[in-house]
Amino acid sequence: MMRYLLAIGLLLSLLGCDSNTPSTKTILNNTSEDDAMTLALSSPPESAEYLAAKRFVELVDEKTQGEVKIRFVESSSRVSDREMVAAVQKGLLDFTITPTSRLSYIAPDMQLFDLPFLFEDEAAVDRVFDSSAAKLLLSKLDIQGLVGLSLWRGGFKQLMTTSPLEAPEDFQQRRFKIMESPLLREQFKLWGGATVPIAARHTENAFQKEAIDGQEDTIANMAGINVENANVLITNHGYVSFVVAMSLKSHNALSPTNRKAVRAAAKEATAYQYELANQQHAQALDTLKSKATVSNASSTLTRWLKDESDTLLERYRQRLGTAMVEQILQARENWAEPHPEKILVALDADLSGNSANSGLSIRRGIELAIDEINAQGGLLGKEVALVARDNSMIPSRGLDNLETFAGLPNLIGVFSGISSPVVLAQLDYIHHKKVLMLAPWAAATPIIDNTKSPNYVFRVSVRDEYAAEFLLNGALEISDNVGLLLVNNGWGRSNYKGLTEALDKRNLSASHIEWFNWGERDFSSKVDRLIKKGADVVIYVGNPVEGEKFVSELAQRVSPPSVISHWGITGSDFAQKASVALERVDLRVLQTFSFIDNNDAEVSDLAKRYHLRYSTSEPTEIVAPSGTAHAYDLMNMLATATTRAGKVDMTRIRNEMQKIDKHSGLMKNYIKPFANGNQDALERSDYIFARYQNGALYPVGSKNTSKNTASNEKTRPMENAP
Repeated sequence: MMRYLLAIGLLLSLLGCDSNTPSTKTILNNTSEDDAMTLALSSPPESAEYLAAKRFVELVDEKTQGEVKIRFVESSSRVSDREMVAAVQKGLLDFTITPTSRLSYIAPDMQLFDLPFLFEDEAAVDRVFDSSAAKLLLSKLDIQGLVGLSLWRGGFKQLMTTSPLEAPEDFQQRRFKIMESPLLREQFKLWGGATVPIAARHTENAFQKEAIDGQEDTIANMAGINVENANVLITNHGYVSFVVAMSLKSHNALSPTNRKAVRAAAKEATAYQYELANQQHAQALDTLKSKATVSNASSTLTRWLKDESDTLLERYRQRLGTAMVEQILQARENWAEPHPEKILVALDADLSGNSANSGLSIRRGIELAIDEINAQGGLLGKEVALVARDNSMIPSRGLDNLETFAGLPNLIGVFSGISSPVVLAQLDYIHHKKVLMLAPWAAATPIIDNTKSPNYVFRVSVRDEYAAEFLLNGALEISDNVGLLLVNNGWGRSNYKGLTEALDKRNLSASHIEWFNWGERDFSSKVDRLIKKGADVVIYVGNPVEGEKFVSELAQRVSPPSVISHWGITGSDFAQKASVALERVDLRVLQTFSFIDNNDAEVSDLAKRYHLRYSTSEPTEIVAPSGTAHAYDLMNMLATATTRAGKVDMTRIRNEMQKIDKHSGLMKNYIKPFANGNQDALERSDYIFARYQNGALYPVGSKNTSKNTASNEKTRPMENAP
């Protein structure tokens, strides 16, 4: 008991060592009053980052021809990384080099580098560090008064304990030293261990006093301390990354020429640091083996660690934003040869733009299906993996992505995203290269009616020709005075054709038609004209950014027209941005599926797996459910066709897709979904309307749907089907 109390006392004394309140007094006492800029870091003098920092100082002197000189400030052992970062923010210190974990309290995005098992090897680290995603992360430091000059290697993290770690239960009741980071605390909590944020210089003492009995750290750092009965388990479960940070005030005070020289020096010093880090790792491993028992984690334990921590990616996707996560995931992939031992499915979608949630919903539908497929042994004796690239709804980027995917020898199909213009631009290439395309969202009629023979595109989604009838019927339930507001691109024109033909069949014409361009922000004049021309209800076909501007403009009118919307608005945070406007505007949106009030056993089972995998708990938290359902069904039908084809051959798989007789799916029980030249699996009868409530889409007629004031004012209530 006494030893336990002493350990608790030591822990309390060390808890602040890695997270104390920023103070710059000690640093200031060490700075000089000359004109030299200053640099401080907490790493030991023999470390790769310290030696590379010395080289950086020399390079700055050379490249500025002596105009900018940097002097090392020897930091006191009482000064934390937080204090040094605070000093740089204030301009009291000019440079520091600190682990990304230690920036998490001011720059949460930096925690992405702490995600367990994010990197497979150093090559993946280099790809991410050299990517535009990494540059974007560094640029975000500007708002914190920092300039991120570069990312440096720290090395893969391993586990050191005073008794062996051989099974999951060995993590219980262990106290692990970590760097300060909420994500790292959650990581060990998932594994069953407790955590204490302690500065590296206190680690050896904490082990000696039995205040901790484990830590995660790099080989180089472990080799620098002496721990009795040390056991080191090689897990490569995480990575330590460093940021070379400069004070924004100091940066802005330099001439443009010297700013450029400092960045050039940082780039050159980065290459030097990489080389040093590689050399030191090999030396440190030899040293560590001489003083500790070093062993590789078993494949069983490694799989358990990965499985238990998988949910962290999805938790932090929601906290930090799916766009940034997707950019990092794309950057780390080895696109020259991704997963050569696996069968691949590809996704080309908006994963980081204004409709990123649409891409996320498609990704999740594919992933949930692949989980089932792999649990049953995979396809053709191999595991199936998903690779994804962002197109941000830009056709040229979608073509580039398709070219990348087409070169993969183990590819069985490419899933498209929300953007019809992207898919339409890809049609010639798809059929020239005979790439099988699966469309779970893009709705333009010519995507399927593309005049290509044989046709390599299969869709489980809305078809604009059918959607036009459905949208118009919904509008006519409110009023015969129907206005149209359409995006000026291939998708908008596809809907214009369908809507005008549907109106003609009824001997009706639109009260007024307005077109808008992608990125347009001012809808006041368009709304004025629609109202002046007598539109009581407006059919909207467009994306979420413009949709939010339009609805917000409508909400300012005394008695705004109702809105019947195509589903392009649902693949984003439209509901959150337009929440105030939606209290005044009666908006109903085309959908095909909902997990809400859906008692089907298969749907309920999939919802449970969704919640478990993606850290959600309610059906209302499932992002863009139609996209997930469509992609799930398409992936399972693709798996059936691949099995019947017997080999990775997209022409043979395409032929087997056409032959599918029956498929019990999430959306429906499909009967000959792609037979007789019709490669649209959904029909008009599969469409429903939904209404936003508290940010979630509830099917019209749901027992949980509350009528808003605007809809109650209407004299002709909407039905649930055309």
